[in-house]
Amino acid sequence: MTTGGAEDLRSRTRRAVRAEIATVALELFLRNGFERTTVDEIAAAAGLSRRSFFRYFPTKEDTVLGFVLELGQQLADAVAARPAAEDPWTALRAAFAVPLAGFDARPDDVRALLRLIHGTPALRARQQDKQDHWRRLLGEALRERVASPLEADVLVVTALGAFDVMCRHWLDAQRPDAPGELLDRLFAMVGPRRRMSVLNQSLEQSR
Repeated sequence: MTTGGAEDLRSRTRRAVRAEIATVALELFLRNGFERTTVDEIAAAAGLSRRSFFRYFPTKEDTVLGFVLELGQQLADAVAARPAAEDPWTALRAAFAVPLAGFDARPDDVRALLRLIHGTPALRARQQDKQDHWRRLLGEALRERVASPLEADVLVVTALGAFDVMCRHWLDAQRPDAPGELLDRLFAMVGPRRRMSVLNQSLEQSR
């Protein structure tokens, strides 16, 4: 029988190896280009066989985007951990402190990663696929805070859209604002109160 401690050690070891492979792969992608870098080259640089590489990542795209899937679960867990009385929009914004911590701790690495993703069509397409998984996870995490699954879906899609806009503007700006401050502004622009204000203005103008 495998003990819990052994399982924990095995999981930590696997995560460490995955992180090392991902770091090696990113260095190769940035130096040689994503399309020109092969799985064999990544495996060799990481000291693995091609077969061993596929034990950790199903594709070379996943060396870049594997963390995105894990981040989605972390976001959902962060939403679920917020106070029960907190409104869903505030809970969503608070949860984004999880990815923003990476922006603050390693801005140059995050910028290089975003440039690679945004500049590589195959990675951009896969990122959208994985963000669909975020949408489902966050929708489930909001279930107890909203009146319907439809409301949860609208809030989550809007929040993810704001985060994506923040990433693009932060990446493109010559003198970028702090990511958290930029995301705060975007959340204020598209939050429920702002949407209701715009709706009321439109109704007044139509009378």
